[in-house]
Amino acid sequence: MSRSPWPAVVAVGLLLMVSFGSILYGFSIYVTDGSAGADFSSSMLSFAYTGSVVVSGMAAAPLGRWMDRHGTRRVAVAGGLVTMTGMLAFSVAGSPVALLAAWWLLIGPGTAMTYYEPAFVVINQTVDRAIRPRALGVVTVIGGFAGAIFIPLVEVMNSNLGWRPTVRILGLAIAVLGIVGSRLIPARDRDAARSARHAAVPIGDLMRDRRFMLLTAGMVLLSVAFGGLLAHRVDRFSEAGFDIETVALLAGAASLISLPGRFFGPLFGGRGDAGRVLGWFSVVLVVATALTIPGEPRWFMPTHFVVYGLAFGAILPLRALTMDQWYGRSQYGRRMGVQQTATLVIGGLGPLLVGVLRDLTGEWEMPMSVMTLFALAGMAGIVLAQRSDIRTGSTS
Repeated sequence: MSRSPWPAVVAVGLLLMVSFGSILYGFSIYVTDGSAGADFSSSMLSFAYTGSVVVSGMAAAPLGRWMDRHGTRRVAVAGGLVTMTGMLAFSVAGSPVALLAAWWLLIGPGTAMTYYEPAFVVINQTVDRAIRPRALGVVTVIGGFAGAIFIPLVEVMNSNLGWRPTVRILGLAIAVLGIVGSRLIPARDRDAARSARHAAVPIGDLMRDRRFMLLTAGMVLLSVAFGGLLAHRVDRFSEAGFDIETVALLAGAASLISLPGRFFGPLFGGRGDAGRVLGWFSVVLVVATALTIPGEPRWFMPTHFVVYGLAFGAILPLRALTMDQWYGRSQYGRRMGVQQTATLVIGGLGPLLVGVLRDLTGEWEMPMSVMTLFALAGMAGIVLAQRSDIRTGSTS
């Protein structure tokens, strides 16, 4: 009797939710004056976090190659332990050097092993192709609860325990989930691992794969728009005259609105060509981004959050499913890792670009117009990739 894949799917979903919630969403609490912001400046904490994202992105490509060859069991354990060690180091940091070391040397590499990319590789390697779309939907829905759960949870813990004990407890939770989850992930098939070791895809071949390069470029350009929007849209709408509490509430609600897209997006993609469905959702994201350009009419603001939430939730699993349909299990981790490296390292420029343009022009129309152009170019890359006839690798 074959082993059910669902315990592993749920396990990696919970690991990424707790890691994502404790670090990405938790940071929005840590940076405040009532938390680590009382001991470190906002700029230093932001520098530490941004550096960890860059390190995580740089680690994605070699990690993906390693997972192709060895599987994901040890990655879950190592990711949980490394992230916990980083959180412990952060909780005792008393100087900027110690703060940066905790985030750059430990939390950054740890998140590379506990966020979405390893979870997608687990599904690719262990779940039958017929149910991979549903598994991708389940994982991304679980991850989608990170913001709704952990922003209030971290705030309550921080207020009652202090930020340092809060960080330690969350780090321990990540380690426990990594260790327990690893026992639920099936071991890598020896024949598949041996085949992966002998069939490594040179980086030159990836660069010559038109479909891969177009999709990667599209995702990178979209990520620039994502980053710019997420970092500045509350400020943009509040300066347009909207009540900041209402804007913040809608921004938080957008993460819940994304849940249907997270689940049904890959299901629709699994019924046919996921790349085509991904292209259509990227069109919707262009519309959502364009709604941030003008400050009026007033219905643009709530419409943006609803449209953005519905489309954004589907992009993540559809990208993973598109790569699965195009390449099957042939060097899936390496291809996804290279894409993730480009997306995180280059996409991280979005918030900086919006901030600089806002300061130079003194208004929001120009920076949000530029973000819309990035989203439009990203959509074009995805559509062109889907229409390309050039494929490499197995489609088994």
